[in-house]
Amino acid sequence: MQKPNEKKRRLIMKTAAELFATRQYHAVRLEDVAAAAGVGKGTIYIYFDSKEDLHASLIYDGFEALVAELESGLANQREPAPQALRRIVASLVSFTMSFPHLSELMRSVSGVPCGEQWEKKRAELTRIIETTLRRGIRRGEIADPHPEITALCIPGLVRSVFLFGPKRLREKHVTDYLVRLLEHGVVKNGVTAKRGRA
Repeated sequence: MQKPNEKKRRLIMKTAAELFATRQYHAVRLEDVAAAAGVGKGTIYIYFDSKEDLHASLIYDGFEALVAELESGLANQREPAPQALRRIVASLVSFTMSFPHLSELMRSVSGVPCGEQWEKKRAELTRIIETTLRRGIRRGEIADPHPEITALCIPGLVRSVFLFGPKRLREKHVTDYLVRLLEHGVVKNGVTAKRGRA
């Protein structure tokens, strides 16, 4: 029986990433990945249980890299919080556009391969966003009575746009819109909601 080899696993992942980037998810078969990587189909099953497992592993690796990149950005304490928030939103939008099936996959982490790892990474992402918001609050750059809730909402906003929004959205347009929503809200200054009886 063939033993796992990290170099071979990386080759399979790289090959699969290239195929998923150029074809629809349903059009990529494990046979295609094996042929393009120059390995037998059985070799893929040494590392991955299924196409879904391979795809989820690719997305998880990308998500892990995204969180690490945002974490390293936190080290720049001099960056204004609104600017850091824009960078976070732009990174989330770019990542989600790179993995179109992510939004559907993330609806239920419990049924996803690496589910426990996803939960930990999502918690890290929430902490990064909340830390950025709290830094802005301390400096008077952001007014947010519940940054812990906002930190949960931001990734949800991005996912909702790609799950339920119009198709063929441009990355910059989505980023600009979501940042505007965070910075200005949707109610005009001076206009307040009248409280009625429920």
